[in-house]
Amino acid sequence: MKIVKSLLTGLMGVMAIFAITNTVYADEMNTEQPAYINGGIGQEEADDMRLHAGEYNLRLYFSEAKQGQSISDVTVTVTDKKGNVKLEVADAGPMLFAHMENGIYKITSQHNGVIFTKTVKVVNHKGVNVHLNWKNSAADATDEI
Repeated sequence: MKIVKSLLTGLMGVMAIFAITNTVYADEMNTEQPAYINGGIGQEEADDMRLHAGEYNLRLYFSEAKQGQSISDVTVTVTDKKGNVKLEVADAGPMLFAHMENGIYKITSQHNGVIFTKTVKVVNHKGVNVHLNWKNSAADATDEI
């Protein structure tokens, strides 16, 4: 009986380690908002995010300076063409991937007090990559499709 109990305890420990090593390192959210993942800090987490990028049709990448250094702490709001908030993330980055319905969306992102606004068209079979780079923190930027 002790051997069986010991084997079960060992098996449960191995299963716990397996579960920990197979978790997604990025924040994975699926609430009333569209399904999305947020993260990408560190090489392992960034690689994991890139591995799942194809599962999401709106992919946002945040960086700053000419070198394009990845950043986080970006506030992001995605609204539809009627102005309805579809996705809101207070601490996004360096990557934020969401699965959106087909449509045109306005992305408003803010970092260190500088706001970027970009309008994108999302088509499920294609998806869209959006790179937001805070090169000049003294000026706001707007991009329209």
